[in-house]
Amino acid sequence: MNPLQAWNRFWFAPISARPLGVFRILFGLFVLGHLALISVDLDFWYTDRGLMVGDEAAVTAGPFRPSLLNHVQDPTSVRIVLGAVAVVAVAFTLGWRTRIMGVLLYLGVMTFYNRNLLTNCGPDQVMMITSFYMMLAPCGAAYSLDARREARRRGTPAEPLIYPWAQRLMQLQLCLIYFVTAYLKCGGRCWIGGTAIHYVLFNHEVGQFNLEWLGGYPLVLNLMAYAALVVEFALAFLLWFRPTRRWVALLGVLLHAGIVPLVNVPLFGEQMTALYILFLDPDELSALGRFLTAPARWLRRGEAAEGRTSTRGYRQLELAFSAAPANS
Repeated sequence: MNPLQAWNRFWFAPISARPLGVFRILFGLFVLGHLALISVDLDFWYTDRGLMVGDEAAVTAGPFRPSLLNHVQDPTSVRIVLGAVAVVAVAFTLGWRTRIMGVLLYLGVMTFYNRNLLTNCGPDQVMMITSFYMMLAPCGAAYSLDARREARRRGTPAEPLIYPWAQRLMQLQLCLIYFVTAYLKCGGRCWIGGTAIHYVLFNHEVGQFNLEWLGGYPLVLNLMAYAALVVEFALAFLLWFRPTRRWVALLGVLLHAGIVPLVNVPLFGEQMTALYILFLDPDELSALGRFLTAPARWLRRGEAAEGRTSTRGYRQLELAFSAAPANS
């Protein structure tokens, strides 16, 4: 295969729509979670009664970052907008009119993202970027109400196939995030010197728990810092190859699970690790589903075995009573 054919195959050879369909559901739930989080301090961050009125927010954001909330500033109207975006997110998650809802969801996420740039950090940026790609992707082709309607119309439940170029963009974006993050960390003293985790432990503004006691184990902190760099570089390259994919994805999950007690960044690790699903083929996705549902299957088997044992014991007791001589 020559380079041009390989390029064309990478971007345009049809692939299964199932991984993208699963990710659509997860991403819609993440957006709903994000809306729930910002609703707590909605007036302070997004209305004219809070930190910044709409005109100031528009000047801060600049002409190329539009937001409906720069013009709709009273608390009631902002709540109506929040509710409308939540309805769109539910429809998007269910896969109803997915193409239209994808566009509306992107506009809704952008509206809150651009209204007050002071509130934005990693989770908001990942959600903003991903919502743009999801608007372009055929993410309603599987596990959606649209897909069920289309299957009934055609009369066939065939495996849905999609052109992968939008999904490839999300894959590349994820790898770029990891690579740039690790590369920039290597340019400073803290990560190369192994002391970065120490400073995080004593930053009470972002920490969720008091883990200062770990400061008494500098060697452990050094190893944690170097391990984070290695995993981030590995994620940037090794997710593409099936033999290494599951192992490096597991390391990525452990990396983000380790960030949770150190830094309060809700929905960041969840979004990043959910993006790993876009690298899976149908067989790997099925294997992941079996792994995640294994505890439930074991529980059902235990309940079924217990039920059979109870039924057997009841029948034996019933037979014993029926065989006993009746009292005169």
